[in-house]
Formats: sequence, C-alpha cells, structure tokens
Amino acid sequence: MKTQNNNHAKIDSPEYNKKSKRGFIIIMIISLLLGGFGGFFGAKTTDLLKNDIANIGKFLTDNYPLFQVRVMPWVILAFTIICFILGETWLKKAKKQILTWDGEDDEHIEIADSHLNKVNSISSILMIVTQILFGLTTYQLMSLFEKTDNSCMFEVAVIAYFAGLILAISQQNRAVKLLKQYAPEKKGSIYDRNFHKVWYESCDEAERQIIGDASYKTMRFMTGVFSTLLTITVIVGMFIPIGLLCAFFIGLSWLIMTCYYSYTCAKLEHGK
Repeated sequence: MKTQNNNHAKIDSPEYNKKSKRGFIIIMIISLLLGGFGGFFGAKTTDLLKNDIANIGKFLTDNYPLFQVRVMPWVILAFTIICFILGETWLKKAKKQILTWDGEDDEHIEIADSHLNKVNSISSILMIVTQILFGLTTYQLMSLFEKTDNSCMFEVAVIAYFAGLILAISQQNRAVKLLKQYAPEKKGSIYDRNFHKVWYESCDEAERQIIGDASYKTMRFMTGVFSTLLTITVIVGMFIPIGLLCAFFIGLSWLIMTCYYSYTCAKLEHGK
C-alpha cells in the first residue's frame, strides 16, 4: 500500500507533469512536421501519379461488378462454412469437458469455458463479416440485375447470408445452454433483445470487473482505430476520389462512440 501511494505521488508530482508536457509538445511538433512534409510531397506527387491512379481506379471500377456477381457470393458461402465448422468443433470440445467434469476441478471447467468463448467469438465474427460481404455483394444491386444474366448468384449470396446469421445465433444459443450446465446462476435467453442486460446482471462482481475493464480497453483501442482510419481516408482521398461518405461515417462512428461513452460514465456516476 505504501509503494502504491509513493507511485501515485510521483505521478502527480510537478516533475511528472512537466515531463509529460514536454513529451506531448515534442510529439505534436514531430507530427506537424511529418504532416506538413507529407502533405507537401503528396500534393507534388499527386499530379505525377494521377493518371496511373486513375487507370487503376478505372480498372477496379470496371471489373468489380464481375467480381461482385461471380466471386463474392461464394466467398460468403465459404466463410460461413468455415466459421460454422470451427464453432461446431469448439462446441463438441466444450460439451466433452462439461460431461467429464467432476464438479470440483476448476482447471477442467476453465477449458470448457475457453472453448465456449471461442464459439461466441467466431459466431459474432461470422455475423459481422457476412453482413459486410453481403453489403459489398449487393452494392448497386439493381443496376447489376440489368447488366448481367447472373442474377442467380445473388440468390446464392442471400441464402448464404441468412444461413450464416441463423447458424451463428444457433451456436450462440447452444453455447449459453452449455455454460448454464456448470454455471446455473447465469440467466437470460439469446433470443431476448435484453439478453446482454439480463446476463450482465447475473454475473458476479469479478466477472463484471472483467467486462468493465474489457469495455474500457476496447473503447481506448477503437479511438486509435478510428483516428488511424480517418487519417488514412484523408491521405487516400488526395490520390483517389473516394468521396466524402467514407470519412464522414468513420468520423460519425467515432463521435457516437465517444459521446455515448461519456453519457454512460455520467449516468453511472450518479448511480443510474
């Protein structure tokens, strides 16, 4: 305890603040210099690379519909099958661990818990990635229907998309049921829209602490991700006409996350 107090005293000391301020100023100066030089040389090279980049952009634009119609549906289907097989494998391993548990060996059941966490992760990834791929597949859907006779491929995409969502939800539901076999205090149904709230309320203090720490670290990590993506879109926009919506939605998502995090912190601070 004494060591902790000394560490806090050092962190709050004038020397610490002065050192932090000096480092912050140095980083800002370096960032401004790099940004200035990068912008200057980027502007100079834009004209030189403009024709080459325009040709690349035209090639991608002209050939994307073919990729979109003939390849993307199979990508969705293949990704769905791979994720489903992985999820089923981990579910079987978790079930085996639970059935052979003697009710006392914590390390034995922690292995099952690890497998079930993998199931939840892969099913969540499946749901998110299939929605992204489906959006890319159906981009300019109506115009593609008019220009191609491969409309049946969109049926493959639709079937694979909904199959992926159904399979992911099914695996999450079975994972929750298996977890309840060795942790009957857990409550909630995966089909309930308030599942996460009910599940969180059934967690003990240690589990809530883990969830809170993970949420905070995720928020900090995503702040860096949004900042990086926004910078990349600005730089890419100097060379390729990607439009305003890309940067707008990245910035909007960053703003929504930050505002909601601040709102939630204020709400919890007042015990609501």
